[in-house]
Amino acid sequence: MNKRKYIMFTMIIISALSILEWGISFSSIFLIVSMALVYTVFPMKDLCSKSKYLKTIYNIYKAIIIIFVSSFILLEGLIFLNINETKDIDKVDNIDTIIVLGAKVNGTEVSKTLKLRLDKAIEYYNKHKDINIIVSGGQGNNEDITEALAMKNYLVSNGVNINNIIEENKATTTLENIMYSKKILDNMNHKGKVLIVTSDYHLLRGRFIASMLGIENEGLCSISSISGRLYYMIREYPTSTIDLVRFMKYI
Repeated sequence: MNKRKYIMFTMIIISALSILEWGISFSSIFLIVSMALVYTVFPMKDLCSKSKYLKTIYNIYKAIIIIFVSSFILLEGLIFLNINETKDIDKVDNIDTIIVLGAKVNGTEVSKTLKLRLDKAIEYYNKHKDINIIVSGGQGNNEDITEALAMKNYLVSNGVNINNIIEENKATTTLENIMYSKKILDNMNHKGKVLIVTSDYHLLRGRFIASMLGIENEGLCSISSISGRLYYMIREYPTSTIDLVRFMKYI
């Protein structure tokens, strides 16, 4: 079996495993399509070798694929490093405000992902009872209430003082989460460090956007399952790219 067949066989195995684990989802489709586009470099080389014009097209395509693969590996590596370097609760200090980034709400109830984020915020709150908590998230499709309200209800039901909770209920993207939360901080005349609380795979993007908007921050993350982390780390590439474009338009 030659090298190309080994590569093709590996791609088929990875594709089958991703569908078995995640179904026909965004991440599985993105992974399969990305591998197919990368593999296309090999047959294209043979097809384009006899024409100068086609060879130019091939070289451009190859360059795009190299940039794509390199940037994907770089981002996934940075996410992984950020997760491992994130401080635990006992080592995060000098914080007076938390921003909890929203996630899907099932009707009026927080999803498992959002619950894990809120539980992490509650852990910190239980050691720092005077801290303010900004819950950030608007109302998406199939959500009966805003993510912010669902988060507030969950926090209150788990012992957080309602007076310590501030709702940001307009955001529909991570960029908006941070932008609208910053407006709240500015209105509070907040000058200190902020604690960004979100999922492990999402923390790098949240903290990066906060830093770009001039918010001094630390990060605290909930821990996802291995399968969940892989699934969302794959999604982070296109969503981070989209947020970067949105940020460039914003500035």
